Formats: sequence, C-alpha cells, structure tokens
Amino acid sequence: MNESGSHFPETGDTGHQLVIGGLRVDIDGTTVVRDVSLAVDRRSVHCLVGDSGSGKTLTSLAAVGLLPRAATVTGSIRLSGIDENLLDLDQGRWSSIRGSAIGYVGQNALGCLHPAFRIDTQLIETIRRHRPMPRAEARALALRELEAVELPDPRRVARSRPAQLSGGMCQRVALAIALCNRPSVLIADEPTTALDDDTQGLILDLIRSMVDRYGLSLLLITHDNRVVEQMADEITTIADGVTSSTTTQPATAGAVRARVDDEGGGTGSTGPDRSTGPALEIIDVAKSYGRRGRFRRRPGEPVLRDVSIAAPPATTIGLVGRSGAGKTTLAQIVAGVLPPTEGSVRIAGRPVTGADRVGRVEKAGLVQYVFQDPFGSLNPRRSAIAQVAEPLIAAGRPAEEARSRAGEVLADVGLTTAQTERLPTALSGGQCQRVGIARAVVRRPSVIVLDEPVSALDWSIRAEILTILADLQEATGALYLLISHEMSVIEQASDRIYEVADGVVRRR
Repeated sequence: MNESGSHFPETGDTGHQLVIGGLRVDIDGTTVVRDVSLAVDRRSVHCLVGDSGSGKTLTSLAAVGLLPRAATVTGSIRLSGIDENLLDLDQGRWSSIRGSAIGYVGQNALGCLHPAFRIDTQLIETIRRHRPMPRAEARALALRELEAVELPDPRRVARSRPAQLSGGMCQRVALAIALCNRPSVLIADEPTTALDDDTQGLILDLIRSMVDRYGLSLLLITHDNRVVEQMADEITTIADGVTSSTTTQPATAGAVRARVDDEGGGTGSTGPDRSTGPALEIIDVAKSYGRRGRFRRRPGEPVLRDVSIAAPPATTIGLVGRSGAGKTTLAQIVAGVLPPTEGSVRIAGRPVTGADRVGRVEKAGLVQYVFQDPFGSLNPRRSAIAQVAEPLIAAGRPAEEARSRAGEVLADVGLTTAQTERLPTALSGGQCQRVGIARAVVRRPSVIVLDEPVSALDWSIRAEILTILADLQEATGALYLLISHEMSVIEQASDRIYEVADGVVRRR
C-alpha cells in the first residue's frame, strides 16, 4: 500500500483512477445502457445523475462486476494499476479486486448485509478474504473500522445483526465493509435516499471525510440535486442510457426535480365515504425486544409504548420520525409480521394479532405491504405479471383469471403489456415499485402499509407514484399507513400525521 492506504500507485491529484468508455449493456435483447463514458479523478467526488431507468445503477453494477447473468456488456472499464479491461475479467479475478481495489455501497444497506450473521463476522470475513491474518487481529481491526465510521457504541454494533440496527447504522456498517481494505475507488449507489435528512447529512459528511482521509475516488450515483450540490466535484448526466458531457457546475446537473409539493393534489380522503367502521384500530400497542440473560430472557428497552390509533377507510395516516424511531416496527405489527408485546391490532374489525388472529390467507386480503426497496421486494426469477397474479392464485382464483386481473392492475399503475412480462432486473426502480403497488392492491385489502414507497425514486417518478396511489385509494377506499422521513411527502399526502419519537407516537 502507498501512504494514503490505497492499493495502487499514486497518479497525481488529477490522475484518473476509474475510466468508463463506451459502455453498453443489453439484457434479454433489450439495450438498457447505450453509450456511457466518464472518468473519476483521484481525491474527487464524481456524481452520476439521471432519472429512474436512465441506467445509473446498471453502470455502477458493471463497474464492480455484478450485472445479472442475462446481461451482455461491451465497452471498457479501466482501473488505475490494472492493465486489463475489467469487463474481460473472470469471476475469480473479480473476487480478488472487488472489495480490495474497488469498493461498493448499495442503496439498500440492510439488503447488502447478511441477515443471519453478526456485523463483526461480516467485517472479519471481508478483511481476511483480502488480507490473511489471525482472526483475533481481524476482529480488532473490524472494531476500529466501526469506530472510523463514527458508530455510537461500536462494540454493541459489532455484536448485533443487521435487523437490530437502524437504517443509518446499517449504512455506516456497509461503508465500513466497503472501505475496510482501503480500495482506491468507492462506488456508492444512492447511499442516503432512504434516510431522514439529519442522518443523510451525517452520512454524506462521513463519506466526504473518507474521500479526503484515504485519497479515494468516489463515483456517487444520485438523483437528488441537494446531494449533488453538497458533494460533487464533477457531474455526468445520464439519460436513456447515454451520458452527456461532464461539468463542474452542480446547478447544471440534468436530474429532474419535480417536487411533489409543487404538483398540487394528494391522496387525502378524496375517495368515496366508507366510514361504516374503522378500517384500522391500533389498541394500546407496545413492543420490546428481550435481552438474553444467563437462564432466561429479560425485558429489554421498549421500542414502542402505548400506541393507539383508529381511522376510517379512505384515510391516509402519515407516520414520521428519525431513523430508528420505531416507524417500521409499528408498520410490521400492523401488517401482522411482528407480534406486539402488549395490545392488539384490528383491521376491518378482524384481529391480525393475538391468539384469535385471522389465518394467513385471510390476513393477506385485509392488509398488504409496499416496501421501501423496489428491487429487493420482488422475486428476481419471476415476471411482473406472475408476481401480481400470485396473491389471487393463493386465494383460490383460477390461474387464467388471476393473470387477466393482474394485467388490468398493472395497466392501472402505468406499465405496458411488454413490461409486465419482464423480470425485475429488466425494469427500472420506478417500474419495480409500480409492480409492488399492483401486487399490494390486487386483492383490494382494507389497509396498505407504504414503508418509504418513494424514497428510492427520483423526484419526477415520485410525483407519478403518489398520483397512482391517490387514484387507487379513491377507487378502492383502502386506508394507507404512509411512512416517510420527508415532510414534503407526508404533508402533501396525509389526512393525519403522527410522529414517532423515543417509542411514543403523538399526533401532530
């Protein structure tokens, strides 16, 4: 290693560390990236910006050798210190480079971490894969890496599993894993879109400090002009798989920013009046995670305390709070995924928690969930229409009828017939989220949980998705439990707003 900690010789402050030239990606005969070219200098932040579906993520995956098997890729990707075109490398060579010479941080930090293993185990494995050393030495180094990304109580985090950490903490862990072997290049794909504004600012400041500290070259994928303005040294805009010229002026970045609060309208309670009874009743719900003692489990710190909410159909309940406040925990209790420690939840008068709760198939007809990560929530091996038809088939509908109904709902959310037959890997983030929404509404449930449904999307696509949700609510009368860290989205879309802080839920 050189003095900066990088694996490659220094090439000067203006030397290119990563150069992409004429990149083209085809998936199942469809060209999704046509002509991407850019160069990332040492000690600089190069932002690649563009709308959903423009080819940003596929470009980043090509640069770390993680494109799907169905992809055909041509062009060149070159890394300082390596003579070969990275696109020509076999998997064995890629395994030695990925994580040591080039690091990667994905958009969904929780999805990038293995749910079954402790954080220190995952860090130790990454360190020892590229730097053989005794396990005890790697463990000490792993703890120092967690300290370097400014995690509170790094020893506790090291012993934790990803599901026990907030989104912001998982993102810091993913950053520690990506940088633990001091790569010369870091690629970060939308690393902060799912985080609240305060946590986002902290993560971006941390990433910038890492660039300066380690002499990194950072390729930052984003659709958010605020991130570009804060971080970018250079900007390349991508549209329809083609990059335009690079600029050093953040204000000229071509990403569309049609903010939702400029659009007018919203979900509100514009649908038909179905106020014959509460669609959702949350009654004195509390949740604690126990701690393991020597002989038995002991009560832990409460995550939620005495939560009570009731609302009629065709209502949108907005739920806000900082990362780790308990928003998703409450949503999972409402969806019947997590049992409450105390209290109960009823949907359309039917219990979804407790000993007398409804069965799995009936519950699926009462409540559905739209997830934050559009790609991770879908089966990568099944077409969009097959995944939307699946809930109907599970409820006993004939396959042909279910498929016909699925096609109608997918058309309602704005997908073409050709797009409905594609796998998720051939769809953009916005298109995948449309599939997730269609799957949630196809059985016309009484309650739909929307867990950060637009945080991973660019501003123009957000407006379209929220309009689709508004139209579907008007048609079905479903109650929405909308979780977001962005007040502009919550205020525009909600009839009632509740804030989660320190385990307590209060109406604003």
